[in-house]
Amino acid sequence: MYRAQSSPRYQSNRQSNRLSYDVHAPQKAIYRIRSQSDEERTRFIIDTISQSFQAGIRENPTAFRGRFRKMSAIPFNFYRGAAVIFYQDLKVDQDPYIARNNAAGHIFIHGDLHAENFGTYLDNNGILNFDVNDFDEGYVGPFTWDVKRLLASLNLICYSKGFSDREIEHILVICVEEYLKQVYEFCRSAKDHFALTLRNTSGKVKKLLNETRVKSHVEHLGTMTCIENYNRRFIRSKTMQDVDANLRDDLMRAFKKYLETIPESKKRSDTSSNSEQITYKVKDIVSRSSPGIGSAGKVSYSFLVEGRSETLENDIILYMKPAQKSAVSYVVREPSLEEYFKHDGLRTVLCSYAMQASTPKWLGYTTLGTVPCLVDAVTAHSEDLDWSDINDFQDVVEVVQYLGRAMAKIHCVADSDCLNTPKDVATLPFSVIPRNTEQTIRDAIRGQDDAFIQEMLEFGMVYGEQVRRDHHLFFEAFRNNRIPGL
Repeated sequence: MYRAQSSPRYQSNRQSNRLSYDVHAPQKAIYRIRSQSDEERTRFIIDTISQSFQAGIRENPTAFRGRFRKMSAIPFNFYRGAAVIFYQDLKVDQDPYIARNNAAGHIFIHGDLHAENFGTYLDNNGILNFDVNDFDEGYVGPFTWDVKRLLASLNLICYSKGFSDREIEHILVICVEEYLKQVYEFCRSAKDHFALTLRNTSGKVKKLLNETRVKSHVEHLGTMTCIENYNRRFIRSKTMQDVDANLRDDLMRAFKKYLETIPESKKRSDTSSNSEQITYKVKDIVSRSSPGIGSAGKVSYSFLVEGRSETLENDIILYMKPAQKSAVSYVVREPSLEEYFKHDGLRTVLCSYAMQASTPKWLGYTTLGTVPCLVDAVTAHSEDLDWSDINDFQDVVEVVQYLGRAMAKIHCVADSDCLNTPKDVATLPFSVIPRNTEQTIRDAIRGQDDAFIQEMLEFGMVYGEQVRRDHHLFFEAFRNNRIPGL
């Protein structure tokens, strides 16, 4: 069991706490959780999952059995699928950094910043970036939550690879140190053009960028489509199926709504000298079942769209998927944000704009019937970081340096400075969200870097251990049919 020296008590003014969660608890959340009996913890896990997913379980118990079976496989899968438990755990905590500066609890956070939510994408300028991806859980909350969630996930991955506690501690410390270095660099100099690219990366991250670079858009199209009668169409399969006429009409109406959410500057062809408009002509539509842990049987839709010319190699594939409620929103209750984030597709898009300095040109949102949806492109140049090939200690150390810097970037770079946002984003309540988050984070830490690093390290080590325990308790509850509705 990981043990660390107890941190000194601090004095806080409870009157200044305007947050919907408690950062003034008499003990740290990790100590409270660790003291719970197995039965108490099992009941907490069951209750949290049941309350968070009861509607989905009621509508599609088969899909949730599949989701929970995947979560039962390994601790990391459980951690990925149980973000709601993580935030319920942190709802009552002892967090001196947010306590001394409540503004640091009101910045855009990723919401599910685990070690596999990093990868590559091609920005609007045609440059490959290594960055954070998947903003489905994005919300506004404490910056410390992203740091803690990432470190606990790194603990789980490194533990599964057989690293010792001392090696894992070193890896987590490196990640936090790089995060702080990058935050302070943003405080000192211009931040708008920061990106992790082929020019400033090395090792496994640079290899991933290079492997993505050589991929072909046409070959990528060939994995999902075929050409019949001189035109391209989707390949039908068990997971990709036709939609009937009524559903197609509904999807086309939703597609037209989606087009309204794309900034005009992004509707121009990126290679056209005469500012020609992208056509957005839909050539084919299929429904698609998702294998993801968090998808739980939800159906998404793929649109084959004509590109900037009639030549078939320019065709684009877009996905339209149901937008999910953020796990953070169960804990962070801010009326102005809840009103603004009523549409989870808009919330996801906004969080992407707020945390990426250069967002994909196809990103948008819509409503299918009454279901909020997110829309974006499926591209050959989006590749997730694969940890199965990162096993050497020094390689892991090098990679987590980039993860720390990327985490600092999403907290600091775009925020209120983001440009070319959808029209609905223009009224963002910046009275709630600070404009210069790098300074907000710096002021929350107040030069106590070593204490901050040790605080985050302790959480990552203890909570990683706790997740392994929780995974076992969840597995036993699931296989013994203790989760209601299944």
